Amino acid sequence: MTQPATPAYGPYLRIDELLACQKPPAFERGFSSGEYRELIHHDEMLFIVIHQAFELWFKQLLHDLGLARDLLGQPEKPESERKVAEEQVPQITELLGRSNEILRLLTDQFTILETLPTTHFLAFRDQLLPASGFQSVQFREFEILGGLKDEDRIQGIGTDYERLLSKEELARLERRRSEMTLKEAAFAWLARTPVAKIFPDFSRVFQDAYLGYHRDMEAFHSRNPNLGSEARKAASERLEADRERLRAYLEDHDPAVCRAHEAFLLITSYRDESLLRWPYVLLDSVIEFESRVRLFRARHVRAVERIIGARVGTGGSAGVDYLDEVARTYKIFGDLLEGRTHILDPGRLPPIPDSELLSFRQL
Repeated sequence: MTQPATPAYGPYLRIDELLACQKPPAFERGFSSGEYRELIHHDEMLFIVIHQAFELWFKQLLHDLGLARDLLGQPEKPESERKVAEEQVPQITELLGRSNEILRLLTDQFTILETLPTTHFLAFRDQLLPASGFQSVQFREFEILGGLKDEDRIQGIGTDYERLLSKEELARLERRRSEMTLKEAAFAWLARTPVAKIFPDFSRVFQDAYLGYHRDMEAFHSRNPNLGSEARKAASERLEADRERLRAYLEDHDPAVCRAHEAFLLITSYRDESLLRWPYVLLDSVIEFESRVRLFRARHVRAVERIIGARVGTGGSAGVDYLDEVARTYKIFGDLLEGRTHILDPGRLPPIPDSELLSFRQL
């Protein structure tokens, strides 16, 4: 009688299949031929392994961020059930924290790619044409899941990347577009914060405190010996623009977005209050996610520039110039970063009317 196989490391991880995936298809014989070519250069192995590693980590990011989105985006519950949703905030924070560590790892991974000499890469680069990073469906899914909208993409190759994808890949992206994004879930969660109950008229009171701060700053700059008259005038104009930005931040958006902005300022300003601490940690993880994504993009640009300079990308883009523009302009949680602009010194904050609302009570 045949004994069942004993669980083993190799079969569990399907190592044989994984390590057989570093041979490129023989495109000159047709992609569907099932034939593979030998590596053109010794360093082509490095290029393939690095990009395969990226794709494995993208899969984990989609796995974790999808759950974080689902937990954050639960429909609003009655008061009696809301505690259950809030108790999941630590789990959401853990998922975001892991995702941020993965993004940090992926950013650091470019240092390994940079060990690829330009001449070695050029030995096989032309064989990649017209393949491109634009065809990484998982990264496109990652962008969509995060909350990047198609209308915010850079015109040109950034908006018509779909012509490079198959029907099956396009269907995957359409399914992603039909789902709630991480940004939508985070803003829905913020908008449910009972700001009016915690701090009635918070928006007006906070803006009054902010006005006091800016008046002090204007007085300081008016007597700053290091500034000439034109610099003093410019500083005053910037401060006035900041006050208007805060007003617009709290008043000039869709009501749900204004509530989310108001909640962000409340949670961040009074983050040392017991019941706001976990929500603040969650928000800080969201902002770190934004920063990690942008650092990843910026590091990608510098790695490309170091290896191939400013030549045209294999997908037909402007190469480094295009990637630089993407790194500079693509933002998902940019308005939360803007909210950081308006945070005040705790000594200037008005006291919460009833601080007991935010304290742990003895039962």
